[in-house]
This record gives sequence, C-alpha cells and structure tokens, in this order.
Amino acid sequence: MSDVLIPASTLEQFDELAKLQPMARKKARHEADDWPALNPLQMVSPARADAFPFDALGAILGEAARAIGRDVQAPDALAGGSVLAAASLAASPLANVQMPHGQIAPLSLFIITGAASGDRKSATDAAACLAIEERRKQHARDHIKAMQRWETENAGRPKVDKAAPPMAQVLAVSNATVEGLTKLLKHQSSVGVFSAEGGEMLGGHSMREERRVSGLSFYLKAWGAEPLDSLRGGEGLTVLLGRRVALHVLVQPVILAQLLADPIAQGQGLLARCLIAQPDTLAGSRLFRDSNPLENSAVVRFNNRIRELLDQTPRVWNEGDGFELRPTAMHMTTSARAMWVEFFNQVEQAQSPGGELAGARPFASKAAEQAARIAGVVAVAEGRTSITDREMEGGIKVATFYMGEHLRLTGAGRTDQRNARLHMLLDWMSSVGPFVMTANVLQRSPRAIRGLKAEGIKDLLGELAERGYIREAATPGTWEVRDVQG
Repeated sequence: MSDVLIPASTLEQFDELAKLQPMARKKARHEADDWPALNPLQMVSPARADAFPFDALGAILGEAARAIGRDVQAPDALAGGSVLAAASLAASPLANVQMPHGQIAPLSLFIITGAASGDRKSATDAAACLAIEERRKQHARDHIKAMQRWETENAGRPKVDKAAPPMAQVLAVSNATVEGLTKLLKHQSSVGVFSAEGGEMLGGHSMREERRVSGLSFYLKAWGAEPLDSLRGGEGLTVLLGRRVALHVLVQPVILAQLLADPIAQGQGLLARCLIAQPDTLAGSRLFRDSNPLENSAVVRFNNRIRELLDQTPRVWNEGDGFELRPTAMHMTTSARAMWVEFFNQVEQAQSPGGELAGARPFASKAAEQAARIAGVVAVAEGRTSITDREMEGGIKVATFYMGEHLRLTGAGRTDQRNARLHMLLDWMSSVGPFVMTANVLQRSPRAIRGLKAEGIKDLLGELAERGYIREAATPGTWEVRDVQG
C-alpha cells in the first residue's frame, strides 16, 4: 500500500494527543461504566493438529504408517508422510493419473514435515525408507565397482584414448544443487530429494537468497513433470523430458516457519505444491516399548512392496535420450471420477471471496490434483491398474488433511486470519491509546493492517466497536480504546 500523506497540522494533533494520553487513561478508567457489555474476541492460540488419516492410505501404506508411528512412537503425520513419500518415489516412474478434464498428472509428491529435535525423525525414516536406503547403498557399491573396472581397463592409456568414466546412478539424494540434479537426470529418469535434516536442503546452495528464484523454478517444473531445460555457457542447451522428482523433507519447526513466511516461496508457488504438516510432539508420553518397527509384519510387507516397484523397469520412449519416461496412464472408474469432480467443485466454491479457502487459493487450486496423485500412488502400491472409489476417497481424505494443515500453519483460514488481524489492531491501538485517530491507524498501524487499505481497516474498526473494545470519541476521526485491564 502506498503511504498516506498526512498534513503537518494533523501530525501536530498527534503530538497534542500524546501529551494528553496519561490524563485520558485516568479519565477512561472513571468512565468504564459507560461502555457497553464486552463481546470478547476469540483467543489466538495455535490450533492442535488433526489426526493423520492412516486408513485413507490403504492396507499396505496405511497399516505400515500406523505401525511405524506406534512402534517408533513418532508423531502420526511424520510416519504417514514418510511412507507416502517413499511410495511416491517408487511409483512415479511407472504411472500417471488421467484426470477427468484430460490433463495427465504425475505421481510425484512433495512432502515437507516439521518436527522438533527428539521427535524421532531419523528413526521414522529408517523404517519408512528402508528399501530406498538399501537401493541407494547398492547403487553406490555398483558405482565403486564400475569405477574400479574403468580404472583398470584404462590404466596407462593417454587421456584422449580413455573411455568416458561410468556415470553414477542414485535413487535419492539428501542434498543437491539444481545444477547437480540436472546433470544426474541426464543419465537417469527419476530421483528423490530425501532429507531427514531438511535445513540442509532448504538452506543449500540453490536455495540461497541470490539463487532462490531459479532454484524454486526447477522444483516447480519438476513437480509438474515439465521439461527441465537450461542454457549455460560451456554446457550449451539441456532439455530433459519425462523426468520425475519426488521430495521428502523433514525439518525443524523454526526452519519450516521461515519457509512458510518466505514471500518468494509463496509467490512462485512452491508452497502450493507441497504437502506440509507439523504434527504435535509426543514428547513426555513415550514410555519404553520393546518393539522393533522393522520386524512388524505391516512394515515388512510395505518395504517388500517398495522393493518390487523399484525392481520394475519403467517404460521409456525409444527415441531421444533413452531416459524419457512413458508411464502408464491410470484412469478413474466412473464412481471415482464422480467423487473427484464433487471434491473439485467443493474446493472451488470455498475459494470465492469471503470463502473459507479464499486466503489459501494457490494451495486450494491444486488440492483436487493432489488428491488424484495420492490416490494414484495408493493404487500403484495396491497393485491396481485403475483408480477406484476406494483409492479416490482415501486421496481426498489425505489431501483434505494437508489442506487443513496448510490453513493451520499459515493462518490462511478466513476465521483465523480475521481473528488474528482484530487482535493485532486492538493490541496496537491499546499501546498508543486511549485516543487514536483514524488517520494514525492508516499511517502507523502494523503493515499487515495497513495492507488492507481504508475499506478493510474500516471493517475491522467497526467490529472492534461492535464488540465494545473501541468507540468514537468526541473529537471527529478519533477512537477511544477501552481499558480492559483496568
């Protein structure tokens, strides 16, 4: 909002009001009986996280996630997100979802979970991503052997006569630059960016201030399975088609808060594409359990299924670079399609001005696609070739859970957002009152209030007046603030 120009004479009135504030406060306390009954504002306090819908993930993923959460004694969304991320990495090269409007959606999911130190992020990941880690270690061992053979075969040869060294293949990396991921995807079809210490990835080279825009652009394209193209001196033009990237980041709450407040991450749309949760900690209730999650039958079955999916050779186009994926298109059954359309319409209607999702339109606009992707991942894990109403119902429940978390963590819900603004304005007026000029509110109130402009501020002042917190003073254009502490 542009600054409001206030005449010098008005600024002089501010100074006169400031001199009168101590006497005015005393007078206001004597006149407390003149105020109407107070209609208190709702207290601002962090809402508790909803329970993660394990049943919505189906028999294989859901039972494994529940077992990991129980045996590790980890927060539910931590276990659920880790299992879902591992399944997305394994399933995304194999299938896409055919959306009702004709769009093809990949099964790539970007999952970010906030959890504090001691919430057992590493232990949860060790169980949920066991098959991923096994394959990653096997790739590393295979590359070491290939390099040893290459060195033996090329020993003593002039540099110009040496064959090109073998390229490393890796299923997932914990930290990588955008340039590094691009080079890696020249020689393979998919990759996961999986980190149990997300500050490593979110604060890495590609996410530093001066490179953040280009770094985020890469992930936006990767989420949509769009061509990953770059033109750099020395390397020329690179165009990667049909690649898949899955993202799974476990991060400290303070780092997650910084990401949620990052205007670039919001403006470019990364947050709208991420399934973000921060479950309540279980610290203080985790008495010793003599159980090993890796021995749990549900976890064993889950990891065996991930191994089976990783062993499948994905389809690729025969022409081009040889790594362009051609996943099978999974269609929705008639009933699943009807459920998806109903969910799509409900979310769209809630984004209307004044609607519950009006403050979260970027995320809400992708909620139906997220539901379809989740349903597709569950269907592939269950061995299905189409998405039935059972998987779609589950996908909608999980997407709805993450939508609730998005609203809770960003304060983007209509009720929460308005309540927070009312408290912010009242606290500020109380700190400078008891008499505050409307012009002063327009000019000097917190930026989040000034950004609402005159009409929005008038609306907030009106509600505070209706609730009995402020009232019009004898001086025109001035509000008197009630002393609720007196």
